Amino acid sequence: MSLPGKFSAAVLAGGRSTRMGTDKAFLKLGDEFLLERQLRCLRETGAAELLVSGRPGVNYSGFAVTVVYDHYPEAGPLAGLAAVLKAAFHPLVLVLAVDMPAMTPAMLRKILSPCTQHSGCVPVDQRQFQPLAAAYPNTLLATAERHLSKGQYSMHTLVTNSLANGMVQLLQLSPSERPHFINWNEPSDWQQPED
Repeated sequence: MSLPGKFSAAVLAGGRSTRMGTDKAFLKLGDEFLLERQLRCLRETGAAELLVSGRPGVNYSGFAVTVVYDHYPEAGPLAGLAAVLKAAFHPLVLVLAVDMPAMTPAMLRKILSPCTQHSGCVPVDQRQFQPLAAAYPNTLLATAERHLSKGQYSMHTLVTNSLANGMVQLLQLSPSERPHFINWNEPSDWQQPED
């Protein structure tokens, strides 16, 4: 499985975690914080640069990564994506939501495999996009910022538009791959994922 040259990678951890009631980045999974686990997962894909899209006022100094902040507060993951696309050194950025504890480096490498420096890849599961574990070219930044400036915060809409102009392609997920994309939203979700 070939990778598209050097790429940046980022954990999207800037959400308010309202339903969880506590910052999901600092939930423990085994002996690691969830943020720590996701950074390790991205590091193991071979990323040349690691970023975190974080929340102002949170101390990320123990993770030894570059932290970026949303320029559009309360705009959801699209604002985090725009922030990491703007900050990334490399032309392709692999993003991973902090609350996907079953994601693996192998699955992320599969997402990267069809990418080029100018075209990303978004997994799709029965016509539902999985845009928070995906790869995006930084040329998508202008489109993302245009959506944000108009108050259009839907990742689904961004992916649909990006497909139309060839900036991303889809990766059809098999039934056995779908569990990698489960995310934690509620306190009842916080449990060790099955191996």
